[in-house]
Amino acid sequence: MVKTLKIPTTLTELEAIGEDATLRFPASFEEYLEWVEKCEFTIEYFNNEIVIMGNASYFHEKLVIRIGYLLTLLLENLTGFSVLGSNIKIHIADVLSPTDFNADVSVVKGEPAFVTLPSGKKSKAKISNPVIVVEVSSKSTISHDFGDKLLAYKKIDSLQYAIFVSQYQPFVTVYERKGPHHWELRDYTQMEESFELMGQKLTLNEIYKDIEFEQ
Repeated sequence: MVKTLKIPTTLTELEAIGEDATLRFPASFEEYLEWVEKCEFTIEYFNNEIVIMGNASYFHEKLVIRIGYLLTLLLENLTGFSVLGSNIKIHIADVLSPTDFNADVSVVKGEPAFVTLPSGKKSKAKISNPVIVVEVSSKSTISHDFGDKLLAYKKIDSLQYAIFVSQYQPFVTVYERKGPHHWELRDYTQMEESFELMGQKLTLNEIYKDIEFEQ
């Protein structure tokens, strides 16, 4: 349900509403682009709505950094891969409306495909060709991650893996593209389990090393 509230732009305004809440506001894509420049925090755009996810916790950010580090090590001996943080927007043009998401971690192979804005300028903060996206899911984002985001991510032609990592328990969900309209889903819940990304093995033990689970 859309909350009929004034769209916050400062961290103080966000805290007053509830910094852990997920907020949605109807808006055009052009209005969203204006708000991106004004906001002191990250906002996303999906299905003609501005989406505000709230602030990430210490536990979330520690796990995100760990995953980015592991992916950098995992792919460093392969050619042409770049691991990116959550400030880069993932743009999907071919859904019901233009979509901008911030994955917690993303990976590009080769040159990034920067997005052309309605003004005609290319944005160096938006890409459209990730091969891997990773979301660290929290109680406030899990529905959005496995709903809106997964739906849109599957429309990205370049994407090979969409990975969802729990910050509350050992639980990793991997969607791997097997064909144009075929995704394979696997869940991993044991610390000794492993899965492959681009032919390289990654274990849950590595992902959750020295990670305290948020209660």
